Amino acid sequence: MSLRRAAISSVLWSALENGSIALVSFLSLIIFAKLLSPSDFGVYSIALAVIEVVGIFTNMFFHDALVRQVNATDEHFNSALTFSIVISIFSFVLLYAAFPFCTLLIDDHRIVVVGRMMAAGLLFSAPAAILSARQARQFGFRLLALRSLLGRIAGATLGILAAFLDFGIWALVAQFLSMTILGTITLVAFSDWRPRLTTKLSPIFDLLEYSFGAVVSLASNFLTKRAFIFFAGTFLGVEQAGYLSLAFRLVDTVWAISATAVSQVLLPTMAHLQQDARRMLQAYETALGLGCLALFPIFCGIGLIAPELVLALFGTKWLPAAEPAFWLGLLVFVQCPRIFCTSLLNVGGQVKTVSAVNLATLIYMALAISLTRLPSIPWALATWCSSEVLNFLLLQYFTNRRFGISLTRFVADVAPSSIAACLMIIAVKAARAQIPESGPLLVLALLCCAGFLANLLSLAVFGRKSTLQLARTILMVRAK
Repeated sequence: MSLRRAAISSVLWSALENGSIALVSFLSLIIFAKLLSPSDFGVYSIALAVIEVVGIFTNMFFHDALVRQVNATDEHFNSALTFSIVISIFSFVLLYAAFPFCTLLIDDHRIVVVGRMMAAGLLFSAPAAILSARQARQFGFRLLALRSLLGRIAGATLGILAAFLDFGIWALVAQFLSMTILGTITLVAFSDWRPRLTTKLSPIFDLLEYSFGAVVSLASNFLTKRAFIFFAGTFLGVEQAGYLSLAFRLVDTVWAISATAVSQVLLPTMAHLQQDARRMLQAYETALGLGCLALFPIFCGIGLIAPELVLALFGTKWLPAAEPAFWLGLLVFVQCPRIFCTSLLNVGGQVKTVSAVNLATLIYMALAISLTRLPSIPWALATWCSSEVLNFLLLQYFTNRRFGISLTRFVADVAPSSIAACLMIIAVKAARAQIPESGPLLVLALLCCAGFLANLLSLAVFGRKSTLQLARTILMVRAK
């Protein structure tokens, strides 16, 4: 199979993987929102934020390095597995001891026992991360999709059952742990390669240079978002943190189906092209143009219809989450191009640059939070949005400088999708002003129609070339 066909097939399977996660998570989120309180979501999201940051060192320390390593052998994977398990045990012990100190900042003692229970999931995610890297390297996204689908469905079923039995926040904990454990078991059971522990750790040194840069980049990027949620809970209270968490999950659900699938496949695809700079840059520009064309209207639309969406799906008590969801949806203008910048820089050997940019963003976020102390939701949103814009501008600058991509070329790639999305925003705003008060579902349908027609008309006028290219790609996928 050619690299192009392998990449397209992998995007489909990766989209299925992330789509299954997103769809099941979203359906379970609707049920959890009906049965649990915003404070339950707040405590859970704060504990999850801490665990996800630490989980970077167990789950992703060697993942990207193994995918990118040209001559990776079984010894590399076995050494990485052994080292990752050691890190996961150390991380669990560290978190078990550290969570009681969170009560000094979070006025809810549930954080201790909830955090300690969820930290146990790190012990299972380490072997899954190494197997996942091997599958990604071989474009084995079919197995990864199967793993995610089975684990997520089982976890959601158990969590929802616990919620109906009035277990409260423990329903979310049960979902998290069962999803992690069952997903790992599925991946191990269906993989045709069996990892083993080893005392020969010398192959690790082939991976460390890239791993350190990659993990610093990922950790700082994760920490920025998780620190934001954590300190929102500290300064605004767990209820407000719950609203923010739901807004993030509303946007992230769709992000997982689309953008995450693209980013997962971009690294191994570009890694295969790293010896041919011309083809790699062509792949980057094509992916950038088509990615923005597909993602801009989706996330702008989510932000625009957030009030009706939240009201219809989650109920009146969650309506304060609509305003954050609006601004988070519009961030697609900087988040989507950033996916492609990051992948290109990583494959081009500029992982340290990406790490430096993410660290700079984290420092900015820390300074902004310490100076403002997040007095309100609008202040919190302004802090988050400005950090995302800063991160994008820095990455774009270094991408242009390293690969000689002019600003004119970048603007030409994203202009059709940007114009179409902006006209869609204007059309939906105008339609909302004209639609009489009615049920949220009817308003939702009318707004979606107005946005879709405006985006389609704009693309027909300004983005015919890009639209035809996207159509040809879709036809190629259907033919395959």
